[in-house]
Amino acid sequence: MRGRLWKTLAVVVATLVVCTTSALAADQPPIKIGLLYSLSGMAAVVTEGTVYAHEIAAEEINAEGGLLGGRTIEYVTRDDKLKPGAAVKEFRRMVTRDKVDFVMGVISSDVALAVSEVAKEMQVLFVDTIAQTATLTEEQGHPYVVRTNTNSTVIGRTAALAAAQGPWKTYYFIGPDYAWGHRINADFWEFLQKKKDGVQKIGDLWPKLGERDFSSHLTTILNAKPDAVFSSIWGGDLIALVKQANSHGFFDKVQFISTGAGDLDILKPLGAEMPDGIMATFFYAFDVPMPPHLWHLGTVSPGATSFYALPVPSKEKDHGDFVTRFKQRVGYEPKSGDVIGYVSTYLLAEAIERAGSTDTEALLKALRGGTFRTLLGDVTIRDFDGQATFGYYTGFTYTNQNYPFKRLKNVMRAAGEDVLRTKDEVEQVRAAYQKKNSASRIRNLPRP
Repeated sequence: MRGRLWKTLAVVVATLVVCTTSALAADQPPIKIGLLYSLSGMAAVVTEGTVYAHEIAAEEINAEGGLLGGRTIEYVTRDDKLKPGAAVKEFRRMVTRDKVDFVMGVISSDVALAVSEVAKEMQVLFVDTIAQTATLTEEQGHPYVVRTNTNSTVIGRTAALAAAQGPWKTYYFIGPDYAWGHRINADFWEFLQKKKDGVQKIGDLWPKLGERDFSSHLTTILNAKPDAVFSSIWGGDLIALVKQANSHGFFDKVQFISTGAGDLDILKPLGAEMPDGIMATFFYAFDVPMPPHLWHLGTVSPGATSFYALPVPSKEKDHGDFVTRFKQRVGYEPKSGDVIGYVSTYLLAEAIERAGSTDTEALLKALRGGTFRTLLGDVTIRDFDGQATFGYYTGFTYTNQNYPFKRLKNVMRAAGEDVLRTKDEVEQVRAAYQKKNSASRIRNLPRP
């Protein structure tokens, strides 16, 4: 009788504990995260899936009990319209009116630089997820910005490592006339000259962002007769360029090296119109195995100690689950921006748990210098610049009968640690930038 009574009391107590815990969790405020992306215009084709991926990650985390003892993730999503002014306005509103704990986004490098300055002013964490100008974490880096993606230095240097293996000696450059284009073209060229003797730059072109008529640019390049063309044109502009270049027989006459052309947001819209043999860089591909344990070390370039040749693809459980969930939810395979939205949410969730708080300073302490396990492999957020150490890929487009769009072969990966600027290099470019800005301010002082 007594034993039965104790068992009954134990069940009652356990039930009370569960109910009390659930009630306390329900009473806790959500963790509010601002999502700031270009949700209209030319960038929407990229960012739509990114937002979905953020949401999938948050739903999974919330279903597992949330963070910090039961707090759920809640998003405040805003459109920056691909304009720095609009982005700054929305950032301020999310922080002051919506009371978000921090903000994640954006896609445009110009927008990222503008938002970063406001984050520094307001002392609010800004997590850059897609925009990739290295200036954000190098020259203009500060304690309140962290990037969970790669940057232009990583992309440019990865492409340079791959290009250095080819026979091409003369190069022409084309890129959008703003921070992204100028920076990544410079990153590529600087590194290529270190890795290959005798290369020559014979010209460059800077069409405006949003350009759709590349006829004169293509003619100029073909008349110069370079061996290779390095392009940082992206998004809808790149799709337009490729279509027009096909009509000029462009890809039969030069080796085209394109940043981002290996991503699905380019490959799928172009379909069969994407030529075979383009050297394309990419951050992620749904059918490429994920590091760290699937790589076979194979140094192919002096000084590139972790430039890997990919093994035969094999299944990676967590990654495969994500691809399946994403495709069921959205209807298409995840792109680079999509997976980084998913990974970034989980990375920040882990940082929040480590910090035990969403307090900005505590969160920054947990992020900077921290190493995190993700479905893209282990990554470290460097303490001195807030830059993630993800690697990058190059491959060549080819026709794969299993898909109505081109896939990549002869894929190689450069580890982030091997192509990022070192701490000393970052300090040098920051010092040079500050010196240049100081001199500019002095020149612009009113004259007596």
